[in-house]
Amino acid sequence: MLAYIILAILGYSQALNHSIISPGHYSTPYIGLIDDTTEYIYDFSNENLHTQGPPRVTVTTTNATIVHPLMVTVRQPNQLLSWKLPLSVETENGEQYYMNTSRTLCYDNFSYNGQGFQISGQQSPIVTLATSSKQQIDFNLIVDFPKYFKLIPNKSYDIEISPSKPQYFYYNFSLSDNSSNAQTADSNYDSVILEVTSTDPICTVASIQNMSCPVLDLNQDITYRGFYETFTTKGGITIPKYKFPNGFYVVFVVKADDYDCTRTLTSSVQGARVKNVTVTIKPSISYNDYIYAMMLTLCIIGGFYILFGLSFFIFSKKYYIPRQIEYTDDARILPRSPSGTSLNSQSLEDYDQINEIQTDRNIRLCRSQPYLTDLARLNPKVLTKKTYLYFYNVLTVAVFYGLPVVQLVIIYQKVLNETGEQDLCYYNFLCAHPLGFLSDFNHVFSNIGYVLLGILFLIITYKRELAHNDRNLDTKYGIPQHYGLFYAMGVGLIMEGVLSGSYHVCPNQTNFQFDSSFMYVMAVLCMVKLYQNRHPDINARASTTFGILAIAIVLGMIGIFENTESFWILFVTLHVLTCIYLSVKVYYMGCWKLNLTSIRAVGHVIRQDFWSGPLNLLKPCYKARFTLLFLGNICNWALAAYALVYHPKNFAIFFLLVFMSNTMLYFLFYIIMKYLHKERVKIAPWVFLFISFVCAVTALYFFLHQATSWSKTPAESRTFNMECKLLRFYDYHDIWHFLSATGMFFTFMTLLTLDDDVSHTHHDQIPVF
Repeated sequence: MLAYIILAILGYSQALNHSIISPGHYSTPYIGLIDDTTEYIYDFSNENLHTQGPPRVTVTTTNATIVHPLMVTVRQPNQLLSWKLPLSVETENGEQYYMNTSRTLCYDNFSYNGQGFQISGQQSPIVTLATSSKQQIDFNLIVDFPKYFKLIPNKSYDIEISPSKPQYFYYNFSLSDNSSNAQTADSNYDSVILEVTSTDPICTVASIQNMSCPVLDLNQDITYRGFYETFTTKGGITIPKYKFPNGFYVVFVVKADDYDCTRTLTSSVQGARVKNVTVTIKPSISYNDYIYAMMLTLCIIGGFYILFGLSFFIFSKKYYIPRQIEYTDDARILPRSPSGTSLNSQSLEDYDQINEIQTDRNIRLCRSQPYLTDLARLNPKVLTKKTYLYFYNVLTVAVFYGLPVVQLVIIYQKVLNETGEQDLCYYNFLCAHPLGFLSDFNHVFSNIGYVLLGILFLIITYKRELAHNDRNLDTKYGIPQHYGLFYAMGVGLIMEGVLSGSYHVCPNQTNFQFDSSFMYVMAVLCMVKLYQNRHPDINARASTTFGILAIAIVLGMIGIFENTESFWILFVTLHVLTCIYLSVKVYYMGCWKLNLTSIRAVGHVIRQDFWSGPLNLLKPCYKARFTLLFLGNICNWALAAYALVYHPKNFAIFFLLVFMSNTMLYFLFYIIMKYLHKERVKIAPWVFLFISFVCAVTALYFFLHQATSWSKTPAESRTFNMECKLLRFYDYHDIWHFLSATGMFFTFMTLLTLDDDVSHTHHDQIPVF
């Protein structure tokens, strides 16, 4: 093998008539013609090396070909760098060729002493130009120095790059120690933030590499070392000192097309992909800022615990009538008959028999105004056990759903730390503060509000349940208090914090459902609780409810990965059919089934209404319930039509909108119906509802002003990145976390106290709607 190599070298030497060796001078252009009989060698060893950084070699040709390229070799004592012109750059459609290149050389042995770069030994390069072409090829060579090389904190640098002219720069953490105008007491130079901006939406890769040679600055190898990310007009990377103790290189390479940034195929034009970038390195916040923001957050939540908890318990003790039978009015009016008139004492013996007849599902179809006494016959102990199934089910789901989620996101974080692929997670890189192995600690920590407020709601529910120590009261008075549903809502709020925090460990398209899953759960539980208030005996079972939620989660997952025309047609069809089915079930209070008996009963009612007057067919039996269902179907069909026409890219958010809009509509209907039936809402629920509404509106503002968007590519998402807005630690999405957690908490408090005005009203005086 060695003999073949020697023969090849001898053959190549004989093919060359002569080598032209000449001394090289920096910043001096060298223009010439070259063919297979000549090679040019430019020796820069007698030149003094520039103290601002290593040399940069720029070579241009106009007539070199792919078959007979111009070969460029740069030799240094410890390094050898070579490439050829035309330079081939891979694209999604093939290859793009460039006739000019510019490469910055790399030195292993240089250091920064506070005044300039010190280079040990002779480091000046020797540049060789050669070709196998028999036709003469022109060339233009210049060796000079980059305008910038060492980066100073808090100073902006404007650079120009292209696919064939990458650039890299050097930063040493010791620079901040020697920069008197940059060092400040509230800055943390053990972690810095690289911020890049540009007005050119050209796809570019930014890489952070160790201070070692060779520097990987080509499209095909830039992602093989250190941290890297794609960006268009904005980007950023947080760089900790412990990862790069000797400093790091910041490398920029422009892609030959935009596919890696947009995931769309576009044609690229040679010479038209020159990108101007502004580069700034800023210090991260100090550890005192971490502690201050975290402690202030915990103190505010702790203060809320004390002020709200004490105020609520004092208010409840002063104004809340204990749910005990001795606090009821014995002089209540007599029970109502099915027609709504009072029964006399002689007919009381027949009351139980009438009630038993009314339990028949078909007889209850289209009767006059029902009252709670018609739908609250089951033993309260039985109903309590049934509602506690919600609590047990949500705990089971929380454990078996939450643990794999936590394991998965920890693996995501480990992969990110090991590979350096910043495109894996959709962070707001301009406000992502690392702590420990977490790259974005602040967005994880800001979910603490969900957890702590969920715990507070569980405490309030438990104290309220302890005060309700007379189970017999539920058999005759007030809305049956099924605390299992409230406990389930409290656990749901806690799990929303846990799963949202897990999602923000590494947010991306594939795990967004972790952030929204328990949002679905809480929305459904609110609707179930509102319905249970007036329909305790026919409320949905826990197994059925969580089965529906499981289907919703599956749909959410499919919608994220298969956002196609076929999927939207399927989804809209299921949405409309579900609305129709639930409308029938709600309208007839669960006593209608799709069977022959029910169809005959409905037909009998239609015939009777027709013979009594054709217009009676248009009059609903339950006007209030019909109005709710009519408005609800209008809203849902409008959402379905919007989905069918526009195909929202963010299906998970759209799906959550469907749940939340139905919950809010039912909430509004319930309060209106209370007043129409001469009931009232006490001051406490109104205060809770007002606070919840204010939090919801302001939270929506911060949510819409998002700093990331996983429905787009990572590079496109970075265009939304913004700096921290609160305490130098939180951005708009963190504020959304706090406000939405507060809004949900007060929504639950509204549900908990909404029917306190009828807590001691007899069942036969509480209307069903």
